[in-house]
Amino acid sequence: MQSKKTPTTFALSDLVDAAIDDLGMREGIDEAKAVEVWHELAGPIIAKVTERVWTRRGKMYVQLNSGTWRQELHMHRIQWRDRLNETLGKRIIHEIIFQ
Repeated sequence: MQSKKTPTTFALSDLVDAAIDDLGMREGIDEAKAVEVWHELAGPIIAKVTERVWTRRGKMYVQLNSGTWRQELHMHRIQWRDRLNETLGKRIIHEIIFQ
C-alpha cells in the first residue's frame, strides 16, 4: 500500500513576503509605505507646503516651499519620526530631513 503525502499549504501573503525578502526588496517597499504614511499624517495644511517626499537608506527627505514650516517641522522632527514609525509598526525611518 502506498502512503499518500498531504500537500503543504501556505498563505499567499506568506509566499509573497518570503519572495520579497529573498529578492532583497523589503527595505524599498517599507520606505515606500513610509512615504504614503507621511502624506496621511501630515494632513492638508502641511501637504499644501510639501513639494516632494522621498526616502533613501532609512532617511526621509521632505522638501517644503515654506521656510516657516520647514523651521517648525524641523524643531519637531523627532516626534514626527517616532509617530511615523509607530504608525508603520516598526522602525523604518531613522531620520527626517526637512529641506
